[in-house]
Amino acid sequence: MSPEVLDPETFGLEDTHRTISSDCYALGMTAYEVLSGYVPFPQDRDPTVILKVLRGKRPERPQGAEGEWVTDDVWGILERCWKPEPGDRPSVRRVLRRLKKASKSWTPPTTTVEGPQVADTPNA
Repeated sequence: MSPEVLDPETFGLEDTHRTISSDCYALGMTAYEVLSGYVPFPQDRDPTVILKVLRGKRPERPQGAEGEWVTDDVWGILERCWKPEPGDRPSVRRVLRRLKKASKSWTPPTTTVEGPQVADTPNA
């Protein structure tokens, strides 16, 4: 959940309610999960995650095989979705346009799957 949904008073709101801006934040987190295969802050329990989000912490950029799908362009888009101030986040429409643009210049990872190693043995 976005910071303003977790602590509305800090953002000058009277109560918790979801908005287009909080949806953008959630979209960024969902894209992170889909592209990396991990939930944000996987080592932490819910109360710790809430504190981290309220303190401005965001997931680290995935590295290695988990990060192959998160290009520089995509990471920049995710970071904009996670801006602390709701008004600083892009519209969902803009996020989708940028993701579409980023996908046009994207080359899929070239990972190969190898089967089990079989020793060369003469046929009997």
